[in-house]
Amino acid sequence: MVFVTVFVALGVFLALGYDGFWQRAMALGRWYAARRPERAAALHARLDAFAMKWDAVLDRFPEGTVDGLYLPDFGEMAAAEARHDAALDRRFDRLRDPEA
Repeated sequence: MVFVTVFVALGVFLALGYDGFWQRAMALGRWYAARRPERAAALHARLDAFAMKWDAVLDRFPEGTVDGLYLPDFGEMAAAEARHDAALDRRFDRLRDPEA
């Protein structure tokens, strides 16, 4: 069962690409956080601890050899997406009311 899960996840990753995969993973995480905030906070803490341990393992390899294995910075990606959404909202508001 674990093998099938890993195989499917790898297939989805290869089909969507790095950015597409993580953007959809973040969207799923935001949905879960909106649905169950307490459990999502606990899950976020566990994932953050895992990411720190994973980065420590990758830091042992020579520089540049494992760059593709680092996990994305979800906080920065979420902030960039929020800035983008705010900019789109401003543009749509200007289209609706050009005199504002």
